[in-house]
Amino acid sequence: MNTLVLENINDIAPYHVIQMEEFPNLFYFHTDFDVDYEICIKPNDTFISCGACALDIRNICNQTSPNDAKLRQTLIAIIEEFFRCNNEVMLYVIETDDGKQSLRDRLFVRWFNTYEHHERFFIKTAEGKMDNQTNFMAIISRKDNPNLQQAITEFDETINFLFD
Repeated sequence: MNTLVLENINDIAPYHVIQMEEFPNLFYFHTDFDVDYEICIKPNDTFISCGACALDIRNICNQTSPNDAKLRQTLIAIIEEFFRCNNEVMLYVIETDDGKQSLRDRLFVRWFNTYEHHERFFIKTAEGKMDNQTNFMAIISRKDNPNLQQAITEFDETINFLFD
């Protein structure tokens, strides 16, 4: 995975994003609502053997976050920079520690589908139960990824295996 260029992110993100020097694919920002976010993008070939990275979005202070358009724009700026630097698959597994997975899934998909360049990307979501817990996952890729069909097949196989 190629390292994202922080200057490109901050050129379009409304919130100032900080990149960790020792972990260049770990990003932090603070919202107008005093909520701190950590965004981590790391290689993950567990599901997709042809190259994938996992997107992890964490509200690190566990505070309620209102519907914040600047949060959406900042997250999209990071995702856009990932795909500018990489033509890999991105996996997004929704956080499950507070029972708000369904809400997060709908919000993320709505944010992504209202992104002005969404037509350049393929996104597929999945929902299923694992150990009596409803889980949501998504696969996102540039449409010009030469391994897209293989990645979709592997994603579907993984979902069928993992979900009850």
